[in-house]
Amino acid sequence: MPIKVPNNLPAVDALTKENVFVMTDSRAMTQDIRPLHILLLNLMPTKIDTETQLTRLLGNTPLQIELELLQMSSHDSHNISEDHMIAFYKTFDAVKDNNYDGMIITGAPVEMMEFEEVDYWEELCEIMGWAEKHVHSTFFICWGAQAGLYYHYGIQKKLLPKKLSGVYKHHLDYKNGMLFRGFDDEFYVPHSRNTTVDRADIEAVPELKIISSSEEAGVYCVKSEDDRKIFVMGHSEYDADTLLKEYVRDVKAGINPEIPVNYFPDDDDTKEPLVRWRSCANLLYSNWLNYFVYQSTPYDIKEISQIDLALVPRKQAELTVAKFGGSSLADAGQFRKVKAIIEADDARRYVVVSAPGKSAEYPVKMTDLLIGSTGSPRKFTENMDMIEQRFQDIIDELGIDFDISEPMNEIRSRYRSGMTSGVYLSSRGEYLCAKVIAEYLGYDFIDAADMIIFDYEGKLDKETTRERIAGILKNHERAVIPGFYGAYANGVIHTFTRGGSDITGSLIADAIGADLYENWTDVPGMLLTDPKLVENALPVPVITYKELRELSLRGASVLHEDAVAPARRTRIPINIRSTNEPDAPGTLIVSSADSYQSMLDISGITGQTGYACITIVKEKQNENPGFRTKIIEIFDRHKIKVYNQQSSVDMLNIIVDDKYLQTRYDMLKKEIMDETSASGVSVNNELAVISVVGRNMSSSPEIGMKVFDALTKEKINVVFVDHAAGSPGMTVGVDEHDFEFAVIAIYREFSVMSIS
Repeated sequence: MPIKVPNNLPAVDALTKENVFVMTDSRAMTQDIRPLHILLLNLMPTKIDTETQLTRLLGNTPLQIELELLQMSSHDSHNISEDHMIAFYKTFDAVKDNNYDGMIITGAPVEMMEFEEVDYWEELCEIMGWAEKHVHSTFFICWGAQAGLYYHYGIQKKLLPKKLSGVYKHHLDYKNGMLFRGFDDEFYVPHSRNTTVDRADIEAVPELKIISSSEEAGVYCVKSEDDRKIFVMGHSEYDADTLLKEYVRDVKAGINPEIPVNYFPDDDDTKEPLVRWRSCANLLYSNWLNYFVYQSTPYDIKEISQIDLALVPRKQAELTVAKFGGSSLADAGQFRKVKAIIEADDARRYVVVSAPGKSAEYPVKMTDLLIGSTGSPRKFTENMDMIEQRFQDIIDELGIDFDISEPMNEIRSRYRSGMTSGVYLSSRGEYLCAKVIAEYLGYDFIDAADMIIFDYEGKLDKETTRERIAGILKNHERAVIPGFYGAYANGVIHTFTRGGSDITGSLIADAIGADLYENWTDVPGMLLTDPKLVENALPVPVITYKELRELSLRGASVLHEDAVAPARRTRIPINIRSTNEPDAPGTLIVSSADSYQSMLDISGITGQTGYACITIVKEKQNENPGFRTKIIEIFDRHKIKVYNQQSSVDMLNIIVDDKYLQTRYDMLKKEIMDETSASGVSVNNELAVISVVGRNMSSSPEIGMKVFDALTKEKINVVFVDHAAGSPGMTVGVDEHDFEFAVIAIYREFSVMSIS
């Protein structure tokens, strides 16, 4: 694909002679393609050389690029004509209302000066700050990289004993990253500078990662953990003769420079320089454009200022909310595991707990016991005694100094007096569990009823809840909060749906601005498919909020949307982990997974049986939109939810849940025939639906092909296919008796290929 540049830019002629496809403004107007908008802030005095070098690299990619050139209005360029600057360069005022997919900030010959002494430093700081909201990914070069590290992270540059000049051997410090994908174990990069940045200073910043370095030249490439900032110390963009020109210039100036290292054959400056960095340079810029710009920037460039750009959590969170499910708190042994997990990371300051789940000694979940207590006075007494004894066993085994009889007697008294309802009773498992574990940990107990507020229609009052949580917890360094319930403004207890402790944890993480929300359960993360169908199914290491929502809508048993929404609002990563395998990384749920390399091509396989396909035949129905509208109206009238519809020339297939048809099919068929003059209506009641979800589903045809290859190998017939443009999910319909075989076949196709 071409790179689009301003008409008559001098680089056009040079690049055209090199067979680099360059597209001018006028020609690009005829192209109906969304180009990547790249802004080049050129600080080099040799403007045209730098334009040509970077344009060459940006143009060596299958993507269409639209390049704009930016100058500093607070600095006069002395080595280039004013006409050139006026014709091709814009000022910051002219671009500050725009958004860009990427920006490059070049080096500059001002490295011997303190940053604050540079005459355009304030303007550069303004641009770097502006880029946080208006640029998806910024690529800093040489002095530009040092300036960026200083501005964003306070890392100061250091003066070298002598000028670093030459072509140096480099290696990868991090081999699994996408920026250097395809690089050899050793590669060469030109350097020409008098200053550097110390490795120790970079490593002291958790948000930064060193990707590549050189024994002689030091740190070469650093990236921010969210992939929005790339800092490159060398000059991969240099032409074959750039170092030569600098060397000759310094010789003429009487500086008596040393011969650039590894540049001239045999260090003989009369010989033609040896180029050994060009292929690596092309690959570096191609990888940046592809993996760090194109694959994550929004199609609507105006959304860059609002897009969710927080890709990953910090390596070491400073503030973590840890929620523990019922299986993690089923007995004293599980309590010990929970305490060990919390004490292993000082950041786990706020803990949310569910009611104890099943255990070997107590095979009934505590919440089920509480709900079952409302049947009769005798049942209430029996269940309350059982619950009290269960907590007493835990307290005794752990050696906790806590009198469980006091809160238990209060629950008995309030319920028997009629002051409370069964809703109140169902919430007491979390309440009691939080009381006990707070005592065990030495944390404060905070009642969720004081923070989680519902309106009188039973809907969560989000703003009041957020304010209450933030206001109360700021006065508690460490606390345990019961999940699942809150209260109306008058203090009457109200609960979420089952699984509501997940929602409580997410609400707290959002309100206090946590770095991470951990959800501890009895599985080592989200699994690639249902373990009832595939034994020992692989865990999914990383999944996006969008994929998670897609899986949930397709019927998978994953975190409920309400449990994800608060954390997603402030881009807090969610980590699903196993209390029984605390060293396993679990599954990380993030806004974007582009910065993660995963062995898995997909994020989940889910499905259900019990669907039916109603086939309606009418000649040329596809030419009559009113026909399909009428069909949907009939289904709506019968309150039958349409799961999917497939249309052909003379046929319309409607996929619905079969249970809705069991008593209504004959009536439905008659209405369709009478109201639409259809020539035939039939039904297939034995249908299963399988969904495959993956963030690269729309961009990688190989994924869809693998789904069909898997089914073809098992001779499984596909009844229908649904894959909307841009959707992370593909749905296929198969005969019900093929359901398990189909899921296993698809799982095997992706899991075996991924780990081989």
